[in-house]
Amino acid sequence: MSCGRFCFLVPFLAALLVAGEEKVDGPVIGIDLGTTFSCVGIVAPHGLVEIIPGPSGQRLLPSQVAFEEDGTVLVGEAATSAGASQRIFDVKRLLGRSFKDTALQRDIKNFPFKVVADSDGRAAVSITVKGKAVVKRPEEISSLLLAQLKQRASEHLGREVLHAVISVPAFFDDAMRTAVKVAAAGAKLEVLRIINEPTAAALAYGHGGHGPSTAREILLVYDLGGGTCDVSILQREADGLKVLASSGDPHLGGRLAERLASHGDGALERLRIEAEKAKRRLSSVPQVAVKLEGFANGKDLSETLTRAQFEKLNDDLFQRTLEPVKTALKDSGLAKSDVNTVILAGGSARIPKVQQLLSEFFDGKENLGRRTALTRSINPDEVVAHGAALQAAALSVQGSGQELRLIDVTPLSLGIQTAGGFMTTVIKRNTPLPAENMMIFSTHKDNQESATVKVFQGERLMAKNNHLMGSFQIKGISPAPRGVPQIQVLFKVDVNGLVAVEATDSGSGKGEVLKVASELSHERIEEMIQESESLEKEDQKDFARAEAKMALKLFIRSLHHAAEMALEDDASTFLAAANEGADWLAANADAEAEEIHEKREELEGNVPELPTAKAASAAEVET
Repeated sequence: MSCGRFCFLVPFLAALLVAGEEKVDGPVIGIDLGTTFSCVGIVAPHGLVEIIPGPSGQRLLPSQVAFEEDGTVLVGEAATSAGASQRIFDVKRLLGRSFKDTALQRDIKNFPFKVVADSDGRAAVSITVKGKAVVKRPEEISSLLLAQLKQRASEHLGREVLHAVISVPAFFDDAMRTAVKVAAAGAKLEVLRIINEPTAAALAYGHGGHGPSTAREILLVYDLGGGTCDVSILQREADGLKVLASSGDPHLGGRLAERLASHGDGALERLRIEAEKAKRRLSSVPQVAVKLEGFANGKDLSETLTRAQFEKLNDDLFQRTLEPVKTALKDSGLAKSDVNTVILAGGSARIPKVQQLLSEFFDGKENLGRRTALTRSINPDEVVAHGAALQAAALSVQGSGQELRLIDVTPLSLGIQTAGGFMTTVIKRNTPLPAENMMIFSTHKDNQESATVKVFQGERLMAKNNHLMGSFQIKGISPAPRGVPQIQVLFKVDVNGLVAVEATDSGSGKGEVLKVASELSHERIEEMIQESESLEKEDQKDFARAEAKMALKLFIRSLHHAAEMALEDDASTFLAAANEGADWLAANADAEAEEIHEKREELEGNVPELPTAKAASAAEVET
């Protein structure tokens, strides 16, 4: 709650719900909407997953769209082979992001196309069509990719596909997930479920004999591709999967393209395509030749790259990918020896040097017990779509009949600001989804008829240091003495990670609902987690100071209350102590907790014993 409006009383109810989802009558496809490549899968009647190829037989669709100046639109492979000057790639990085986002501003410096702010202040792309500037939102561009994947599936099945499960990075926030749904709607697809990419990879690993049959297993999903590294630790049990922790690094890659660019001022998008091809080939051959005709000033680019050169060029980036692994282990409270299986996902996870570093990190063991430490049982490029297809089948009456129980987690704690400026957490970080928790709060002032709810996201003890997600007012509270009304505040986070907050006055029945859309990027979430750890001591100091101030203010209020009930002589003593305390607080705003406690003890020693039945409650304090 906003400072001074509501005060914390007691936790009321905490419940984690696993809601059953109604199945649809018709095919449901699983889509991996990737940064570099995308693909689509479906579970066939015989129970095996099929990754559906395009007309040329390629199962991966390049996540690129090209716009010609005459209005022609080219999608996927056609976009990569065209000589279009308006080729858009990495659009996934723009979904649901504010144009002013600091990390986005760093990203767009590497784009050869123009990124602008749309009418809502969101990131968009500016292109030229028939001589006029046209703004294309990332949802529009992504919908073209999704439509292409939908067409593949529809032609493969011989009927139109209307429903899908789409995977997203674990740290996609509310705004980004909503943008994915908007993009799907543009492709005339209804999203039945958004599934986190690591969870999808873990599902794929356990299907069709790829993984061991076990009642309990700790899985670590290492997803490296498209310039990002995502790591999640999951616990597999007999009845489903539970995400224990997630971490990641959203800014990796591009080093090879930079190396090639040093040969001249050529077209960046052509370089990126060739660099991507070279990187993939070097995973299976010791050297590759890179050639580009008319690269710079009419001159051709020709260079031979060895795997050793590539590994040396990217060694620091490869080492950085181990940091999310360490963070996820720390957050989950596990040691690396607790991990039974490491699942590789993403095209870059096939790089031999990356696999070597991971194997060495897990003590160089290729086998942990009877289980393989690094599993490559499914193509890393397709493993996420494979898992999404399995989840899709569980949501269709035509599916394989396999019921899947998935439990993902919240990336950051969710809560409200209470009296004293404290962050009162309602749903903790890494809580399994869907999650639901309710707490009861009360008013600070007598006959207060409205209050403001401020919703925050983060791990810091004081609300001001966390991310403000949104606020709303609840009006029509039944007039009553302070501390008497009961305001029920309910947080709900659905299986897709979308947040809703409800506040209801139990007396009048009046309430409000807020659909919260976070604008935090993957990078900012990671920064906030690191800040909460590095500033823990400072936060504890601020928290102790705020608690001490609250205790002194409670005592001052008790003195005023005692003065109203006491005889004249005692009343004067109580009022004098109350005024002295208030004046001291005003003059010592930056006092440390110990000094504040000492002042309170001094005042307590100068007055008669307070009538305990009339003492103020901490639940009613305002700062």
